[in-house]
Amino acid sequence: MKKLTVLVLAIAALVGSGMATSFLGRSSTMNKKYQFFGWTNFGYNQTASSYDWASGRFVGTRTVSCDLTLAYGLANNFDIDLVAPLAMKQKGGAKSNGLGDLMLYARYGIAQAADQPLKVALLFGANLPTTSKSASPALSDRTTDVAFGLSMNTKKLGRFYGHIRAAYWFDGDLPGTAVPTKVGDMFEYVLCGDYSISKTVTPEVALTGYIRDQNNLDGTWVPKSEGSQHLLSLLVIWKPVSNLTIRPKLSIPVKPISQGGTLASYYGGLDVWIYIP
Repeated sequence: MKKLTVLVLAIAALVGSGMATSFLGRSSTMNKKYQFFGWTNFGYNQTASSYDWASGRFVGTRTVSCDLTLAYGLANNFDIDLVAPLAMKQKGGAKSNGLGDLMLYARYGIAQAADQPLKVALLFGANLPTTSKSASPALSDRTTDVAFGLSMNTKKLGRFYGHIRAAYWFDGDLPGTAVPTKVGDMFEYVLCGDYSISKTVTPEVALTGYIRDQNNLDGTWVPKSEGSQHLLSLLVIWKPVSNLTIRPKLSIPVKPISQGGTLASYYGGLDVWIYIP
């Protein structure tokens, strides 16, 4: 009998502009054929304050988010994933809430044998402009973007387990602008390593981030519109029982190699995953 595994609860308060997108949220381990995988991610983030000339004061952007992910295995080496990002944003006196841009992607496992040193999956995805164009502050940029990526993880080497994930986004044009404006393409990555100290406790260190190219305004590159942000994270994976995983974590921006945008001093978080067979 085929096993249906659904992840029914995830509570996460670690979000930030330096984090990789949901496109790189999963390892290269594939869904089994006809297997569902569900994931709910709750998050909170407040960026540093910036000066608002209209109100004459410094304001920050506060975001509460909930990403709903559903994956389905069409074959043992091929699955599709749909991510629906919900968010509430507040910047000064302006508030918005609703659905952001949907993300749809597929994963194809090209190396999945247990005896191989690496498990590898190819990723193909797209962002679709489903957010409201009247939302202020904006919940997403409402561009149609296409991405290609690669996910790899080592087999367990003693107590160590490593992950490498990377993707390149071909970003689209901003809709509704008087002058054609293309958002800069983006490279994103995840590098992390697990070290199991017992059957129930595994610390993990991760470096995540993105590098974005300049925007293009009617064929002209816009100076100082590029950006890159990176986070160094430490988390502990605790499995008190086989179907429950609890992951407290702390992230610190790597400011010397980040540029553009705003970053908080640190990001704290907690994930709680429950698997029901």
